[in-house]
Amino acid sequence: MKELKKRLIRIKKIKFIRNIIISVVALIVVAIIINIAPGYKRDKYTNVINLILNEENITEYLKHDIYVNENGTIYISEEDVQNLFDATIYHDDKYNQIITTSDTKVANIAINENQMVVNNSTVSMLDSIIKINENIYLPISDMTIVYNIDVEYIESTNRVIIDELNKGIIKATISEETDIKYKPRGLSKNIGTLKEGESVYCFYTTSKGWRQIRTSDGTIRICKG
Repeated sequence: MKELKKRLIRIKKIKFIRNIIISVVALIVVAIIINIAPGYKRDKYTNVINLILNEENITEYLKHDIYVNENGTIYISEEDVQNLFDATIYHDDKYNQIITTSDTKVANIAINENQMVVNNSTVSMLDSIIKINENIYLPISDMTIVYNIDVEYIESTNRVIIDELNKGIIKATISEETDIKYKPRGLSKNIGTLKEGESVYCFYTTSKGWRQIRTSDGTIRICKG
């Protein structure tokens, strides 16, 4: 009887250890799948205009949604302009204007007027500053000379791309067909292909030769450099 009890206890221990091993293996497998799967991180911002700043999608950090009007003018809220380009941007209530600066420019932009004064020179604008839900919005596509940026709206992917020109971004032409991946590792599944002759913007390269790139439609991915 004692021998039978010992055997049963031993069998229970073996089953317990086996279950632990199976659980650990299952967790490792899930972790690997999550790590290499191309689309496990779902885009939470498919219903709004995304903002790509250089090599990063920063939509989640915006205080307010981006607005593009019927003329194609791209608007960003004053709060977001403050966070992204000018921490000292100022709303002058007395003269009903916005005063904003960069390293080399000072701009006075009268609200409801299609012009601004940049370093004492009057510059025409396609559209004026507007208000949306009591929030001031600046026509960022009219202010490229102020912040030394390039701004583009890609309607097909609903993305606004802003490049800070002082970052020295490299534009390259693909010399041969190249696979692009979600993550910088060989096990990461291929999620697309860059065609020979296609133009991309190139950013940092990792120590193992993976290069961060941005395609013409604002998609940010990794390829072997």
